[in-house]
Amino acid sequence: MLNGFLLFAEAVLYFGAMVTLFRFRRRIGLGVFVCALGVMHFLETYLASAFYVALPFGMVSPGSAVMFSGKLVMLLLLYMKEDAATVRQPIYGLLLGNGLLIGLVLVLRLHAISPLPDGRVPDIGFIDEMGWLMVWGTSLLFVDAILIILLYEKLGAYLRHLPFARILACVACVLTFDQAGFFAALHFVAGAPISVFFGGWFAKMVAALAYSGMLVAYLRWVEDHDITLPRGLSDIFDTLTYRERYEALVKHVGRDGLTGLLHRGSFDADGEAAVAAGIRTAKPLSLL
Repeated sequence: MLNGFLLFAEAVLYFGAMVTLFRFRRRIGLGVFVCALGVMHFLETYLASAFYVALPFGMVSPGSAVMFSGKLVMLLLLYMKEDAATVRQPIYGLLLGNGLLIGLVLVLRLHAISPLPDGRVPDIGFIDEMGWLMVWGTSLLFVDAILIILLYEKLGAYLRHLPFARILACVACVLTFDQAGFFAALHFVAGAPISVFFGGWFAKMVAALAYSGMLVAYLRWVEDHDITLPRGLSDIFDTLTYRERYEALVKHVGRDGLTGLLHRGSFDADGEAAVAAGIRTAKPLSLL
């Protein structure tokens, strides 16, 4: 009972701290939110590989059930309220940063290490093991982030007016995929038993339920805009770049600032196409 309560408290603390940084991104900069998201990557990977607590349904790690699940939800929030160009920055940064970590560790192993006065020496093997787990976990995160965005967009056609169900379905499906992928690596590296998989999966489903509820509440009561409408799937990282900024610009371009009516430039741009369409369809065309 205590472990379950503590995990829930950790999820609330994580979500509350991260959305607070996100809410004040216009004042303190979005980089604060992104750095906070990335700086915990080592801790969540370490906890997912070594720190587990017992619950009635199995063994659960706070690093996986709370921190990683929360990070995925934060990336979805970043996409929903900013744009694709912004959300890909932490994803690529984590992947390339962990690749750099492996490269540096490989070079560090060539040093002739001098022990400290108390006889301690660095555990390069531990750093090496953690590095590979982090690279694998970040590679999964890269795939997870794309999948959750694609699912979010696809489900918008069916669940646009049910934001909780839409977000929950996305998060639950992707966390299931991630649990299978990360457990495979954890079983190979650390010999994790199958109970870790089922316990972790159940915990992630509970986390998906909790985080989805908190995210919908945040979007509805704190953020200024509603959840965005569904869009196409042609190229998730290029076509949708600067989406909100572009849509806001399109709303005002070609219109008079006082009346909101289209000005002469719009006729020059659209008039020829309208006349051609009228001739082609043999329908009347009027100009006011």
